Amino acid sequence: MFKKLLPILCLYGGRRTYSMCCRVCSIPTTNKTLTGHLLKAPNFGLQGRGFGTHIVIRHSNDRFYIDIGDQRAELVYYISEGVMTIKSTQVPKELGGHGIGKLLAKAALDYALLNGHFIVIKCRFVQHYIDKYEPQYAKYILN
Repeated sequence: MFKKLLPILCLYGGRRTYSMCCRVCSIPTTNKTLTGHLLKAPNFGLQGRGFGTHIVIRHSNDRFYIDIGDQRAELVYYISEGVMTIKSTQVPKELGGHGIGKLLAKAALDYALLNGHFIVIKCRFVQHYIDKYEPQYAKYILN
């Protein structure tokens, strides 16, 4: 069923992590693991910071985007001669402050590396994201 969704990156729990493959991640229904140790179950019902339990990053020919309600956040890029140029990231004010731009930046950077592209960044947000959170991508950036 989920193979039809490719190329989609799935996000779960409103967290800032994502999976490069489309698979269902189950949320534990009890607070016990197989060994009987207690774990704190994640609280996915908080509306202060997240948008629910499922965010999907979609990928088209020249952009990564997230649709939440009638709002769209997107990162625009182009690829030429093995170099991915990230042009801009746009997140509506209503979606700002929830890590949506960071998710888009991470998805684009991972996509570039998985496909063997070097990276040129023309977007100040993505450059700031790399400098602050993901310095390991710096060695793949062309100036």
